[in-house]
Amino acid sequence: MMIPTELDGAKVIQHTSNSMANHYGVVGILSDSKEILDQLPITAMAICQYEESNKYYLFSCDTKWEVIGDFDFDTLEDAVSSAKLSHNVNEDEWIII
Repeated sequence: MMIPTELDGAKVIQHTSNSMANHYGVVGILSDSKEILDQLPITAMAICQYEESNKYYLFSCDTKWEVIGDFDFDTLEDAVSSAKLSHNVNEDEWIII
């Protein structure tokens, strides 16, 4: 599958490969009562930026490059650091566009 140049309307700045072999964690699907209904594996990460925003967005993605989680950061460096700390993404895993 081709790597998208945009995710949720934001321009992709850098991303990892997208593979079930990546162990970046899971995103829990919660019920209204906060019970975990399902868990989606995170198979790729991307750092994106919306055209009119100064923020950087760290997107967690599934195998189809659908965004299943996101966090915003003031700097690109903060997004990269968070990906390493929270999802074990090493610096050499990033592909810069």
